[in-house]
Amino acid sequence: MGDWKKAKIKEFADVKGGKRLPKGKQLIKEPNSHPYIRIRDLGKTKYLQLTSEYEYVDDETQQSIARYVVDKGDILISVVGTIGLVGIVGETLDKANQTENCDKIINIRGVLSEYLYYYLISSFGQDEIKKGTVGAVQPKLPLKNIQDITVLYPPIDEQEKIVEILSSIDKKIETNEAINDNLPLHQEWKDAKKVDCGGNEETAELFSSLSMAA
Repeated sequence: MGDWKKAKIKEFADVKGGKRLPKGKQLIKEPNSHPYIRIRDLGKTKYLQLTSEYEYVDDETQQSIARYVVDKGDILISVVGTIGLVGIVGETLDKANQTENCDKIINIRGVLSEYLYYYLISSFGQDEIKKGTVGAVQPKLPLKNIQDITVLYPPIDEQEKIVEILSSIDKKIETNEAINDNLPLHQEWKDAKKVDCGGNEETAELFSSLSMAA
């Protein structure tokens, strides 16, 4: 196996904040071309895709927050409320609006977006997120502390193998959920995914075993 590297996110990517809605403006339910991504949209699936649960901003509001949109492949991470929820922007949400309660990781270099996603939801990544969280009454994850999150990663070809394994696990979970919630295998996979704030213990075990073998 190739050599694993350790780097802070700011060394291989950029982190940008979102934008609060202008005073007096509200989200609307009528679909248009300006969907708005909120914290509650994260943490359900790896890729964020437009569904009937999304709300939108009107044309006037869109003009005032037009600089705060996401691109397909960006990684979003929640920074207040339920901190540490992570998702990759899917094709149907390209150019969607980004809440101020999430930051985006963009211009990722030398690390696959899917690999970084799995790392951040693993217990390793969640521990880093907890270290960077500040405030007792109203906890938050400052943008600077996201930049300082340490990530362990191997060469690209090994990242691809890890992503392939973990994506296979995700697909099996989805298949079992679609077939029957009571299947024993479904519960086994579900338990393997369960940890605080979406952290994935199985992912962490895989990272650990691979890095030790490097």
